[in-house]
Amino acid sequence: MATGQVTGTARGFTLIEVMVAVAVAAVLTALAANAFTESRKVSRVTGQARLLVQRLQSVRTNAVSQGNAQGYRIGPNGLNVVATDAHQAFVFYKTDPLTTVVTYDAANDRFDGNRDWLPLQGSSSLVVVQGKNGAQDAPFAIGFDINGLPTLDPGGAFPYCLKVSDSTEPSIARKVILFDDGTIKVQKDETYCP
Repeated sequence: MATGQVTGTARGFTLIEVMVAVAVAAVLTALAANAFTESRKVSRVTGQARLLVQRLQSVRTNAVSQGNAQGYRIGPNGLNVVATDAHQAFVFYKTDPLTTVVTYDAANDRFDGNRDWLPLQGSSSLVVVQGKNGAQDAPFAIGFDINGLPTLDPGGAFPYCLKVSDSTEPSIARKVILFDDGTIKVQKDETYCP
C-alpha cells in the first residue's frame, strides 16, 4: 500500500446531524437570552429599590442633622406617562424648618436642583414605584421632621410599603418598608407587606 493512500471511506456529518446541532444551539441561545433579559429586569428593580431606600435614609438624616424638615417626592411614573415631573423624584425643603407634618407644597417648598430619573424607554419608565403596597400610584411624598419622624402625603398607615416593580412584568417586584420611627429597609423574608 502506498503511503499517501487512505483506506476506508471518508466519514462526514449528515444533513440531519447538522440540522439537529443547529436546532439545539438555537434553543440554548433562546434560553440564555431569556434568562439574561429576566436577570436585567430583576437587577433594575432591585437597584431602584435600594436607591429609594438610600434616598429616603439620606433625606431623613439630613432633616435631623440640618434641623430642617424635608422630604422626597416621587412623580407619576409607569407606561406612557406624560407630566411635568413624570418619571422623576426630588428632595424638597420646607420653608418652615420646624414643620412637623411634612407634606409637599409646590408653591412654597424649595427643592434641590438634582432630580432622580427612573430608567426610561421612550415615554415609559422601565420601573414603576407605587405607594400603599402598590395600591397608590404616584405622585406621592414622604417627609421627615427634624426628629426624623415620617409623614406620608397622601396619608397611610405604618408600616408603609412602597412597591417597586418592572413595568412590563409586575411580578418582578421589591417592597421598601417605612416604619413609624422613620427607619427604612427593603423587605426580604418579613411579612410587613402583603
